[in-house]
Amino acid sequence: MTGTVTAPALTEEQLRRDLVTCTRLLVYLGVLDYSGHVSARIPGTDEVLIQPRDASRAAITPDDLLVIDLDGGLVRGEGVPVAEAAIHTGVYRARPDVTVVCHGHPSLSTTFTMTDRVMLPMRHFAYKFSHGLAVHPDTRHIRTREQGDAVAATLGDAGACMLRSHGTVVVGDRFDVLFMDCVDIEENARTQLAAVQLGGELKPLTVVEIEQISASYGGLGHRPGKMWEHYIHRATVAGYL
Repeated sequence: MTGTVTAPALTEEQLRRDLVTCTRLLVYLGVLDYSGHVSARIPGTDEVLIQPRDASRAAITPDDLLVIDLDGGLVRGEGVPVAEAAIHTGVYRARPDVTVVCHGHPSLSTTFTMTDRVMLPMRHFAYKFSHGLAVHPDTRHIRTREQGDAVAATLGDAGACMLRSHGTVVVGDRFDVLFMDCVDIEENARTQLAAVQLGGELKPLTVVEIEQISASYGGLGHRPGKMWEHYIHRATVAGYL
């Protein structure tokens, strides 16, 4: 496994290694389970690296990954693409700025799609999602082009959205940032649920606090890489990498 953070112009070999690392880290933290998937756009092409449907996310290797086109058709590799590849291809068609996508099933944040209580920015890192996450209303598996386009429309220009009673879709342009956002969304959900259990009035970040935190984080561009390396070491010790 590699600790290299995905950046523009990486080779397909490097992308494969980083995609596998990201996948195993998210399994380690419970964002992915036996299902869920991570993908990457191959630079300079209309092709996407993605997991095969039936391979264990905890045991995935670079050689296991498939290459599909933006219609979800298999281009290279052995196996069947994930059943919900339409989530990824829909986003890539709609968002040229996106180079990595994760669809996971994190339990706590998904809970917010089953109630009228929205996820609020509780933790300081939640300033990135201070307006909450849009909830896509389709509870079915996202398997068709039309469904994928609809998810992309719900996502809009945001960095993440939720699928009702299903999971999350998180997007970005680097694997370390994608990983960080996946972890942060679930941690913010955990914090809000714990705060509700304490009782009393919830005190999410205010508009002023969000502006201050955003400015503060503007000088801390090292955080995604720091988290990435920290969890690589933790997962290595735990046997996930």
